[in-house]
Amino acid sequence: MSDPVTEPKRQISIPLDFPVDEKTKDGNRTHSSLTMKRPRTKHVKKLVVLLGADFPAKLFGAAGTGKAADAAADKAAAEALALLTEPERLDALTEILADMCGVPPTVIDDLDPMDLFSVGRATLDFFPALMSAFASQSS
Repeated sequence: MSDPVTEPKRQISIPLDFPVDEKTKDGNRTHSSLTMKRPRTKHVKKLVVLLGADFPAKLFGAAGTGKAADAAADKAAAEALALLTEPERLDALTEILADMCGVPPTVIDDLDPMDLFSVGRATLDFFPALMSAFASQSS
């Protein structure tokens, strides 16, 4: 029997504090949440290109536990966003997130900044071991 705590997540539901309207050929669709699927190799490769080869190395260290892991996820998301200050990088990240959520990039572009942070955090939540490692480095 698998352990639900350590079993890899296949998808994450992200509630949006500020719903987003998407114009479709059949009218408007309102997204009050997004369902993000687990990243594939193509997503990881694109993220490494965007964040730099040294960013994943920061995430591999001694393991941390508890509340430190949650704080580490927030810190890692903030650091990743800080690295993406060039418009081309932001557009590439938008495409990755949109693909993982199964929505057009315009939906990601229309997210409230608080909801965008939640989407970034969800991306990192697919890798709890990485967040534990990052937590130990930030202590």
